Amino acid sequence: TARIERFTAKAGSGSLKLEGSASLGAAPKAVLTLSADKFQLLGRVDRRIVASGSGQLQLDRKTLAFDGQFNVDEGLIDFTRSDAPTLSDDVEVVRARGAVSPAAAASAAASPATPTTPTRDVALNLRVTLGERLRVRGRGLDTGLRGELHITSPGGRLAVDGTVRAADGTYAAYGQKLSIDRGLISFNGPVGNPRLDIEATRPNLDVRVGVAVSGYATNPHVRLFSDPALSEIDMLSWLVMGRASDGLGRTDTALLQRAALALLAGEGGGLTNPLTQALGLDEVSVRQSDGEVRQTVIALGKQLSQRWYVGYERGLNATTGSFQFVYRIAQRFTLRAQSGLDNSLDLVWAWRWN
Repeated sequence: TARIERFTAKAGSGSLKLEGSASLGAAPKAVLTLSADKFQLLGRVDRRIVASGSGQLQLDRKTLAFDGQFNVDEGLIDFTRSDAPTLSDDVEVVRARGAVSPAAAASAAASPATPTTPTRDVALNLRVTLGERLRVRGRGLDTGLRGELHITSPGGRLAVDGTVRAADGTYAAYGQKLSIDRGLISFNGPVGNPRLDIEATRPNLDVRVGVAVSGYATNPHVRLFSDPALSEIDMLSWLVMGRASDGLGRTDTALLQRAALALLAGEGGGLTNPLTQALGLDEVSVRQSDGEVRQTVIALGKQLSQRWYVGYERGLNATTGSFQFVYRIAQRFTLRAQSGLDNSLDLVWAWRWN
């Protein structure tokens, strides 16, 4: 027999303790108890997980069983940096004569002709609570994750049950930063194909318009939606331009251009995203002004909070620009102050009808 008297590992500001015993011989068996207190499981710049909890591992000749419950105290998963490094095209790998490459060795190991050692039956019963400080970033997504998952292994296959929901999240789409009003990812068995129920809307508008994602992860269904119901062009106009398509005129080209950039960008956030991120802004756009004399106007904007917005506009041929300060009092009431070429203070009340 063997007994662990003391085993402690430290990572971050937490620790991990292991204790238990094992009996050796014709029928070997080990029972180990694991306890973590704010232990840093991952400490990379783009992967950080701090967890607490406890579990028990039982191991014998035929069975491996783990039963436990853990809580994620803090975490960040940033998959914007997940691209693996690759060798340059001018690098050539030369192996010794008779040496087998890792790819060939892996292929041979997976071949049915290769004899394999008998595997143990795995019995997994693990509950994971995501806590209040787990966040995910990447591919335009920036959101917190909440919920609880139950991980099991029926028939030797990994299965997950539970629901993960988004909290205080945003999603970059169609050249805008959308607010995630509802984000549910439901697991009911296979871990690779959860059910999606996501709605993301553009905030601070007089109508509710956004993107809805439904279906399963392997075959999601993405569509535009609005409340009240609008036409496709009106939904796209409100989503991209922040106003109805009536009277857009020549600015239709800017609308289509920004929508096309977002669609062509695929999983990315569009060609203008690196610029806006580098400047710390939420909006950088070029458009044609209204009126008899058309001129090109450059607009910069920053959403300071859910209600406050500050912007600056200047025509390429103008001698000065103008600052705008917008405060959203309620859904239909907005206070707008402008300073520069024209000074004004406006109280805007919006009412829509069919």
